Amino acid sequence: MREVFAFVALLITLLLTLASPIHAAILGYHDLSDPVKTSGWACSSGSNSGAVRVHLYARVKGVLRHVDSQWADQRRSDLGLVCDGSEHAFRFADYAAADLGPVLYETLGSVSMEVYAETGGVLEMLSGSPRSVSFGAVGLWDAGLRAGQWRTDYDNPVEGTSHMPLLLGKCQFSTPVSDGYIAFSGGGFDLLHGCRYQSAVSPSSNAASSRGTWPAHSFWAVIANVEDALLNPHCTDGPPGQSLPVKRPGEGSVFGLVALPDNEAGKPDRQKMHMVLNSQHWSGCRDSSYGGPYMAFAAQADRGNNGILTYLNQPGSPTRLSFGMTLMDIDSVPPERYGAPAKSRRYSQSHVVIEAMWGGVKRWLFVELVPDVRLVPGTAEGWADIHVRFNWHMYNSMLYPGADYIYKSGTVLSGQCAAEEVSITVLDRTLTYANPATRDKARRDYTFDMQRIFDCINRRGEWGGAPMPSHSVPITGITFGMEQDDRFYLDGKFTGVAAPNLLWIAVDSVRLN
Repeated sequence: MREVFAFVALLITLLLTLASPIHAAILGYHDLSDPVKTSGWACSSGSNSGAVRVHLYARVKGVLRHVDSQWADQRRSDLGLVCDGSEHAFRFADYAAADLGPVLYETLGSVSMEVYAETGGVLEMLSGSPRSVSFGAVGLWDAGLRAGQWRTDYDNPVEGTSHMPLLLGKCQFSTPVSDGYIAFSGGGFDLLHGCRYQSAVSPSSNAASSRGTWPAHSFWAVIANVEDALLNPHCTDGPPGQSLPVKRPGEGSVFGLVALPDNEAGKPDRQKMHMVLNSQHWSGCRDSSYGGPYMAFAAQADRGNNGILTYLNQPGSPTRLSFGMTLMDIDSVPPERYGAPAKSRRYSQSHVVIEAMWGGVKRWLFVELVPDVRLVPGTAEGWADIHVRFNWHMYNSMLYPGADYIYKSGTVLSGQCAAEEVSITVLDRTLTYANPATRDKARRDYTFDMQRIFDCINRRGEWGGAPMPSHSVPITGITFGMEQDDRFYLDGKFTGVAAPNLLWIAVDSVRLN
């Protein structure tokens, strides 16, 4: 099911609304509800009208109860076709931001979500309401990573092209600073708006799937993004999040992805997800622009995992995340061979991201496992320890609208959370599977107690003015990602030398217990 309907759907909604006198003053549609969000649009049929106020209700065990209210004043670039301007969208995210939220998270069975628009003191149900939602945790759709089916992010394979232009929403966080935290915008930065709002039509969608069909359910969701992702034709030919083609490793693309039987470990009954970033054939970007490729696959509550993974602060819910990660290969060519200073370092890293939601905001905890060592001389275990905010205003993406996130090296996190008995050993960048001499040391088994880690972060006050609440908190995503660029750095500064870069990791046995 698509999150956003194109012009034809909007026109149909308009006609249906005008056909009924009781709805004559309000145009709108309740696009969808899932365990993460409820979204749609609403505006008045009069010209030069202001924003419409919308109200979300949940029918729980036959009783209609108010969840939350807001103005339908969010940007969505297709709404100018039927409304006066584009800022008439709404999005209720994280139902626990309202008083009824914890009740929803603990309700078994389906809940009917209904959206009403306010006009003249009367509430009118929007077309598309009601929609049924289940809040019960479903775990991982592919426990143990035995199927390995994957698909890129956007729901429609032509999204982001002239056939279906990419829709742009409003930046969630102010830039360059939000509540004292550094805030930046995915896709690229615009001095006037923070986020870029230029035309978002790409020559290719770069949609890809591991199957011949386009799965709507039960898949690992894949991001293949290059920053800057908008207005960077030397480095991208597709929309943000699907910047370049995703192919099998070795087929010449910057992004390589394939799930294969884990024959390396002698366990062909389970799959191993191989992710490769290889810029060997990316000279146009390297010579004429800047490109930082990022690749990830995720179990996402509203993209392929078919529901919330699990809950924190809920007795009996599984909160231990286990998986294996192998450093298959990494660029090890001496920097002098490329003309860079002898002590300069490459940027590449790999991580796992745990996504929780509270306060109407996605919270990302990045834990770095293949460490970024470019900035601190002498360290081989990573230095990362930052708290930033990230706008992602591609409306139809699983990353929308961005997140408040904390990024830490596994080494740093272990030191800070010793009281919670958190111990995470990062991978050694010199021990790769590709080298027969280090092959037996290239893989590690990991188990993260997510409850303990989030309790530690909360104890330390690192979420600032938005600490984790005590009620049930949904885990809405688990992501395995990697990133690099083509630059050499010396003491954290770009040396002016760039050359092809390579990072290849493999993930197996992902499970919750």
